[in-house]
Amino acid sequence: MAETLGLHEKPETTPERAEFYAKIDPLSLAPLWDRLSDLVTREPHVKAKPHVWKYDDDVRPLLMATADLITAEEAERRVLVLENPGLKGMTAASDALF
Repeated sequence: MAETLGLHEKPETTPERAEFYAKIDPLSLAPLWDRLSDLVTREPHVKAKPHVWKYDDDVRPLLMATADLITAEEAERRVLVLENPGLKGMTAASDALF
């Protein structure tokens, strides 16, 4: 029986595995066993910063102002994204969810 690797250890990439990975890559598939050690780390490695959006005080008035700022014809969705300050430009509130 093969030895069980720990959650934070990556299995060896044998030539057969490398060939398999190359075969599945064009299909936008990836082996989780090869990526898991990068996803589930011993210590958190996140760029997101703690942040609180105060809806009534801050967000709602600005959201309502979008009706005068841009028309529904110009923007399919008049949405303000809750974008984490540590993830500027990524349109994300967290980078720690999988």
